[in-house]
Amino acid sequence: MKQLIWTGLLIFVIGTCIIGCGPATMASSSFAGTWTTNLGTVNFIQNGDKLTGNIAGYGGFWNETFSGSINENGEAFFETEVLGSFTLVAEGENNFKSTSTELSFCGVRGENMELPAGCGFSGKWNSRSELREDEGYLLLTQTGETVTGDLYNIMGEKYETFTGTVEWGKGWRANGTTKQRGNLSLWINSSETGFELMYGDSGNPQKLCAVRDGLASAYLFSYTCES
Repeated sequence: MKQLIWTGLLIFVIGTCIIGCGPATMASSSFAGTWTTNLGTVNFIQNGDKLTGNIAGYGGFWNETFSGSINENGEAFFETEVLGSFTLVAEGENNFKSTSTELSFCGVRGENMELPAGCGFSGKWNSRSELREDEGYLLLTQTGETVTGDLYNIMGEKYETFTGTVEWGKGWRANGTTKQRGNLSLWINSSETGFELMYGDSGNPQKLCAVRDGLASAYLFSYTCES
């Protein structure tokens, strides 16, 4: 009788181990659905570990269908014509970002959503210039393709309000206007660590620029902006 009991227990333990100790399954990060990103609106279709993305880029430049796959770590790897290859990782259920330090591609689940600080133009930016004019900071918010925010001087006093639209084609930028000075374009680098401020058609002779808060510097096309 005791032998039968011990045999039954052994079978139970072995069965439990087979169920609980079997081979690891692939991570099931869910990218499926519509996303608001820093670059455009993306629709992902997911079939197991295979992904298909359709993007409508802001400004009409990047409109592409691209394919990818999810690896065992839940990372989604893609090859595209415009951005080349990149890898996305999920941050919870409703955010993703690229792993590259040279390319910022990030998004929030849903259509025409507000991007969190650190994604796109959203967040605080510390402004600098060669002549030490207009130094201070900007507080910006990107919702879909729209960028809004305020400019503050070094004393923390607001002196300008900006409204713009993210566009591609001749650079990665937000074109818009300010209340006091007219046209202003924010020319951001691909890593989204900094941008130049271009007023009107005058270019940027004073190298007026901004660095994302928390960073010491950002390389902007031909020079380094120091925070």
